[in-house]
Amino acid sequence: MAGHAELLALLLPPVSYAPTGSVLRAELLAEGQALDTSLTSADHIQGAITPFFAEQLLPDWERVCGITPPADAAYQQRLQAVLAKLAETGGLSIPYFTRLASSLGYTITIAELEPFRAGVSHAGDPLYVEDIQWVWQVVVASQSRSYLFRAGQSVAGERLTSFGDPVIESVIGDLKPAHTFVYFAYQG
Repeated sequence: MAGHAELLALLLPPVSYAPTGSVLRAELLAEGQALDTSLTSADHIQGAITPFFAEQLLPDWERVCGITPPADAAYQQRLQAVLAKLAETGGLSIPYFTRLASSLGYTITIAELEPFRAGVSHAGDPLYVEDIQWVWQVVVASQSRSYLFRAGQSVAGERLTSFGDPVIESVIGDLKPAHTFVYFAYQG
């Protein structure tokens, strides 16, 4: 016997019960294993108080934050999305979005596109449809992030390297006004 099973055996009255009996021994092992499992679960739950050590409880943080990660998202990407969601303070201005992206490690510029208008636009300006006023372009001025598999930060079954910026796209996509469309462009 080991762990809690041994402690439970020590709690028995010394003369009334024989902890070496087969039935009582099996009961002590089963109860001790249940207590060992509970202690391990409690340690995991204690670690999940913050998302930094959430490990297998990260889906609970995503559920609370209202995040649906892509199916192939790495653990690090999912953790960064949760941390970004928790850091949100709110706003609809261009400086708010550029500041938010900067806090996530991105350098972005935002362009609000306008349709061609006589008297305002000039020769050589792009021709857009009138509904282009509801579209804004986010130019990410850095190379697409790569997430490398790292022991202690990644989990089994993940790709060794994954590329892309689903974090910035999902954060801005979640915060943008509902009647608008965001187009992402990446500059290397």
